[in-house]
Amino acid sequence: MNATIKKLPESKIEILGEVEAAVFDEYIKKATQKFVANAEIDGFRKGKAPENLVVQRVGDDKILHEAAELALQTEWPRVLKENTIEAIGPAEFHILKMARGNALAWKAIVAVLPEIILPDYKAIAARVNAKKSTVPVEITDKEVDDTITYIHRSRNKDKEPTVPIDDTFAQSLGNFATLTALKENIRDGIRLEREAKQIEEHKNNIISEIATAAKVEIPTVMIEGERQKMLRELQASITDMGLEWSAYLAHMKTTEEDIMKGWQADAERRARIGMTLHAIAKQEKIEPTIEDVNEKLDRMLTHYSEEEIKKIDQRSARDYAVSIVGNEKVLSFLETQK
Repeated sequence: MNATIKKLPESKIEILGEVEAAVFDEYIKKATQKFVANAEIDGFRKGKAPENLVVQRVGDDKILHEAAELALQTEWPRVLKENTIEAIGPAEFHILKMARGNALAWKAIVAVLPEIILPDYKAIAARVNAKKSTVPVEITDKEVDDTITYIHRSRNKDKEPTVPIDDTFAQSLGNFATLTALKENIRDGIRLEREAKQIEEHKNNIISEIATAAKVEIPTVMIEGERQKMLRELQASITDMGLEWSAYLAHMKTTEEDIMKGWQADAERRARIGMTLHAIAKQEKIEPTIEDVNEKLDRMLTHYSEEEIKKIDQRSARDYAVSIVGNEKVLSFLETQK
């Protein structure tokens, strides 16, 4: 397929393409067969009506449009791959010429990843890494006792008299021989959680500094995409708390549009960080393995029931897992810079 590419403002491109007449004719045949297979005409069983009668009933224009759609579904990904185009968001298609015995001429306008000029990200990462705190996390006895008190109240609020906090209580919570063993387990849990949070904050500091120093113009479509992601994340968190989204909006006396208005800066920051991670992965040739993606996907799906999993778009879920694993690998790479 021949394609001509022209740059447009706001990180968009215009692509003029043409499907050769002989190739388009094959798509017309496929479109016709599709209509014949689904045709229900009096006097004939479904799918058994003569082709000429179906074409007459459906209309040539409708068949040609179906053929054009089939052609673009196949040819569009090929154009993107052959021209190394990183499209973001759906394309806007326009049919320029469409007729039997002729090539299919079309035009597409699509937003693409803008050019990004990365700073010396290894040097920045090394500088931030040098500032990383090496002070061990300390957990006070009060924090441990407060946690045990909370667990005790949660488990025994309806019981009288109050169950004492002793070895027997510890044993009721799991494989703990004594109250001391329970306390050590809680201490370790708090420490691990706090250390994980520190590591996460450190990685965020690295990529935030790199992204801030990167030179790139974030297109509107990417910012809007991030705002939509943020909205879905908020909706999911509200649903996880057992609340209905519509009831939440009513209680807060707000709308989705009002909520998203205040997210412009955060959405732009997220888009900038996402582009920076993508650019570093590309430059360093960092790619997630199939095993890593499958493991991440399995962990993600453990939070859903079988019925919920059936409703999930598996392709979107896998793409999301690929993105998450890829970002994690880039952040781990940056964390090793000295």
